[in-house]
Amino acid sequence: MFPAIAVAQALSRKEPDAAVLFAGRREGIEARTVAAYGMPFAAIPAAPFYTEQLWRNWTLPVVLGAALYQSWRLLDRFKPDVVLGTGGYVSVPLITAAGLARVPIVLQEQNLMPGRATRVLARFARTVATAYPESSRFLRAATTVVTGTPVRTEFWRRRDDFPAQPRAILVLGGSQGAHRLNQALADILPWLLDRPDLAIMHQTGPREIDAMQAVKAALPAPAAARYQPFAFASDLADRIRVADLIISRAGASTLSEVSAIGVPMILVPYPYAGGHQRLNVNPYASAGAAIVIPDEEVAGRLRGVLTSVINDAARYRKMVEAMRGLGRPYAAEEVVRLLHEAARRH
Repeated sequence: MFPAIAVAQALSRKEPDAAVLFAGRREGIEARTVAAYGMPFAAIPAAPFYTEQLWRNWTLPVVLGAALYQSWRLLDRFKPDVVLGTGGYVSVPLITAAGLARVPIVLQEQNLMPGRATRVLARFARTVATAYPESSRFLRAATTVVTGTPVRTEFWRRRDDFPAQPRAILVLGGSQGAHRLNQALADILPWLLDRPDLAIMHQTGPREIDAMQAVKAALPAPAAARYQPFAFASDLADRIRVADLIISRAGASTLSEVSAIGVPMILVPYPYAGGHQRLNVNPYASAGAAIVIPDEEVAGRLRGVLTSVINDAARYRKMVEAMRGLGRPYAAEEVVRLLHEAARRH
């Protein structure tokens, strides 16, 4: 969703008269978020394909048939010059309908290992825009172009004024939070906040905000004032920009948004969902811009890794410089260029 919003923003900056329509699930967060950006939204039915519990797919033929029909009607009504797919099962019926209608298709893939939807749909696409060069070997596409993952305009401004050592730490568990990461942080908060120059911002996710508020209440007053838990933030770009170090899951959009601003990271990849987050971290770890802790080791290693960064000014500076070379804040503009090329060739 967020890469799609980023591309729409870039397109609108380049062509204010361009018409953009989002398609997604009515019951997901897409409709609310897209509306908050002032963009039109069309709901289409969608259902995931369960590979391990095949019996749960019994409604899939009905849902997919309805989704294809509605997608076809949507294309006939909107008459797009080009269709952009950013992955996920919700994109399957619309991209399939666009392929059958011979509407030019561009796909955008955020993860190093492309998701199942992108791998299936790539054969219909004129171009697949990827975040990593390695992604191309998994795709049967006419053309792949490394653009980076599009980030929203609020993430385009890079930060340059880093201190000698981290003083503000932001913890991100994704929009739903990360229980194991939250617990690991809770265990070391008293030790961490014993340093009077440190402040912690913590995205807990909605399910665990009350638990982390209780942790905050148990801290001594001076330390509690420097710990700020929150469930979700609409001003995430601003929070990233004031952070000196970020502890986070390794979702593709988060990595792209943080690297565009240029903040070094400690990454705890989500171990499930095919393990794609473990692959996403490799370029950042190899460049020295991030330190990776496996999810199952975060409880025992987070304190030591933080100590090694906070107490070593030279290491921290190297992480800052390495991240500066990885961010691609203008990836959305590159994808817009690919959309124009696909539309012109039609």
